[in-house]
Amino acid sequence: MEFQEFVADYYERFTKALSSFDRNALTGVLGALEHVVDNGGSVWVAGNGGSAAISNHAVCDLTKWTHVEGQKTLECHSLACNVPMLTALGNDVSFDDVFSQQLVYYLGPNDAVLLVSSSGNSPNVVKACEYANARGVPTIAFVGFKGGKLKEIAKHCVWVPVENYGIVEDTHQSLMHVLTQYLRLKKEAQKAS
Repeated sequence: MEFQEFVADYYERFTKALSSFDRNALTGVLGALEHVVDNGGSVWVAGNGGSAAISNHAVCDLTKWTHVEGQKTLECHSLACNVPMLTALGNDVSFDDVFSQQLVYYLGPNDAVLLVSSSGNSPNVVKACEYANARGVPTIAFVGFKGGKLKEIAKHCVWVPVENYGIVEDTHQSLMHVLTQYLRLKKEAQKAS
C-alpha cells in the first residue's frame, strides 16, 4: 500500500470509529465530573503508555481549560505522572499496584477515577478501578478493542470497538476534548446568567 493510500485508509477508519461508539455513555461521564466539581472533589486519572499521555493531557485540559473565573474549578490529578512514586511503588509493592496504592493515599469520598486503557485489561488500571468501586466513588473507563475487564466493572464506560491502538487513542483523546469544551461552555453560560 502506498503512503497516501494508507493515510486515506487510516482517516477513513478513524472517522468510522468516531461514529461507532455509544455517545449516550458520555452523559454519565459528564454527570460524574459535574458531581466532583459540585462537591469539591478531585478526578484521579491513570493509564499506561499512550494512555498515560492521554491521562496527563486530561489533567491539563480538565483543570486549566474548564476554569472560568467565579466558577468552581474541576480539580484533576494524574496517577501516571509522578515518576518517583511510580518507580517506588513498582519496586517496593508491585507494578500492578502503582495506581491503586496511590488511591489508598489520596482518594476522597467526593472524588472520581478515570481510567484510560485501549485493551481495558491492564492489571494496574483494573486494580485501581476495583479499589475505587470498593470505596464507592464513580469510576469512568475509556476503553477500546473488546473493552476488557474495565468495560465490565467501571460504573461509566465509553467503549470504542476498534482493533487499532492509534485509532482508539485518537478517539479517547477526542472524548476528553468534548467533555472539556462542554464543561467550559456550561460554566461560561452559568457565569453569564
